[in-house]
Amino acid sequence: MHVDDIDAQIIKILNLNGRTPNTEIAKKINLSETAIRKRIRKLLDDEVIQIVAVVNQEKRGYVFRGNMNIKADIKRIDEVKKELDRIDRIWYIAYLTGAFDFDIEFSAKSQEELRMLIERINRIEGVIKTKVSFRLQLLKNRNEWEK
Repeated sequence: MHVDDIDAQIIKILNLNGRTPNTEIAKKINLSETAIRKRIRKLLDDEVIQIVAVVNQEKRGYVFRGNMNIKADIKRIDEVKKELDRIDRIWYIAYLTGAFDFDIEFSAKSQEELRMLIERINRIEGVIKTKVSFRLQLLKNRNEWEK
């Protein structure tokens, strides 16, 4: 699907607030509410966008946020992938090329929970090496629409 300038404006508005009423979007873009509704429906149907709720982990008590790179035995990649996927505190998993095989992001409520999570990952059969980093401060969280 081709995304035109109007669609791009709609996406940018929804990216800032996915609950923005169609009437408000229509006023900002100078189109009818019906036209906005149809365009949003088309963007959703064509899977160009999805509108989801994003949980603020810190408000729920998950104050420890971090990233881990994982090197795995090539013969056990699928097993490691499945085991990582089973861990609730991991909310992002990427399969990589390069020095590490996986990049994950996680959150924990306490140092003890964090310690247990790291130990659990290191005990997965096939995990060879891990490198952990903790987020000290979120400096930029860019998820805005770029055309």
